[in-house]
Amino acid sequence: MILQIVFRVDASPTIGTGHVMRCLTLAGALAQKGVEVSFICREHNGHLCDLIEARGFRVHRLPAPDSGFEADTTPPHAAWLGATWQEDADQTGAVIETLGVKPDWLVVDHYALDSRWERALRPFIGRIFVIDDLADRTHECDLLLDQNLVSDMQTRYTNRVPADCGLLLGPEYALLQPIYAELHDRIPPRDGPVRRILITFGGADRDNLTGRVLVAFLRLDRPDIDVDVVISDSSPYASEIRAQAAVHANIHLYSNLPTLAPLMARADLAIGAAGTTSWERLCLGLPALVVTLAENQKPVADGLHRQGLVYWLGHYDEVLERNIVQALAELIEEGINEEWSLRCRSAVDGRGVDRVGVVLTITAETPLLVRHTRLSDEALLLAWANDLQTRKNSFSPEPIPAESHHRWFRNRLRDLDGCHLYVVETQEGIPMGQVRFERQEPAWVISYSLAPQFRKRGLGRPLLKAALSKMRSEYPGALVLGRVKPDNLPSRKIFESLDFEARSDGEGIAYQRIL
Repeated sequence: MILQIVFRVDASPTIGTGHVMRCLTLAGALAQKGVEVSFICREHNGHLCDLIEARGFRVHRLPAPDSGFEADTTPPHAAWLGATWQEDADQTGAVIETLGVKPDWLVVDHYALDSRWERALRPFIGRIFVIDDLADRTHECDLLLDQNLVSDMQTRYTNRVPADCGLLLGPEYALLQPIYAELHDRIPPRDGPVRRILITFGGADRDNLTGRVLVAFLRLDRPDIDVDVVISDSSPYASEIRAQAAVHANIHLYSNLPTLAPLMARADLAIGAAGTTSWERLCLGLPALVVTLAENQKPVADGLHRQGLVYWLGHYDEVLERNIVQALAELIEEGINEEWSLRCRSAVDGRGVDRVGVVLTITAETPLLVRHTRLSDEALLLAWANDLQTRKNSFSPEPIPAESHHRWFRNRLRDLDGCHLYVVETQEGIPMGQVRFERQEPAWVISYSLAPQFRKRGLGRPLLKAALSKMRSEYPGALVLGRVKPDNLPSRKIFESLDFEARSDGEGIAYQRIL
């Protein structure tokens, strides 16, 4: 059966183009998997409906905002919607009803929509996936993605999403075009002199940071350094910037590019905002000077600055021309330290769209691979082990300290005869869970956990079945034993469906079988 996924996303001079562009990246990856994708977009001034259609996707257009539209007071970006949340929900629901099928997923990437809107759409949709950056409102969703890197990332959605909502947090889920993952392993780190600079502030550079940075660079009088400048044809400052560049042979202008990857690959240094291009720059190891253009970019820029991944000059209304001149002059004088570039590259691998695509499309029939756990899996297994639902179902519900897990993990990896610790993953190499077989004579005791984002999808059984098959290939005829709390009905059903025999075992139920 073909999966149906609908995107609700908008673009405008106020909203910018980044939301639509990252949704298009995900939509392209989903289409390659055979998913039927469509979009619902309001016809704001500056909408990108034509671009979406040019990429081969059907667009259902909602009417442009009325001139007398009065925005709701909440959430903070409610005015960006161009309608009340109830009007938008009614219009979106009406569109979905015309599809003739209940879509499997509704993907929502819009700062103006919250749990009220999402709750209203529940009857029309299988599941709801929210893409957010702000954590400033509640959501009624099954899955949420925040690709940012901020200090409170692991707690910022506490009490803002349902308890069983899967969370995809951090730049490992950044929705980058496939070319970035490919180039991640090809582009060498920057090191030494600055010979080429990339300036780009996105499609909604309303305050002309592009022009301001260009003026600052020209003050340095460095005709030996090439500068690539990316502007939007719709920018009100386009003609002014073209005039600036026309008399300088080392200034090169570009617009309407399908990707920034080639320019980023050539550059030694970038100057831009702290939006979605942050993750593209990091993926290719490109050091950057950053000026924030919106309030929601500040915590992102601050987090990246503190980790030595970017140099944050400040907010657009605080950064003066002389600040840009000084920062540029210092970097050009000192050159790029290779360690900076390497830190950037290690933060993002560019495979976020693969990871998200797997989460959205995986089924109980998806082929799985089983491998022995690697040393590099330590942090992943700790995160899975300390998930709230995992701890609730454990006979030891207290959170596991990182230090004790570190010792335990390394001891288990070295105990080749007494512990088989497997990671189960998709054919794309996306980990979805772990299964451990630990020797307790006369049996091997099973412990397993499914990554939170894969829950409620019927995947526990195929996870355990794949690991049992792997264990059988290494220890044929082994007696395996699983202990389950009586109230953990999902695990009980999984063991029973795999022909385990149940017997009483003190505080729980023991399931056993011969491999």
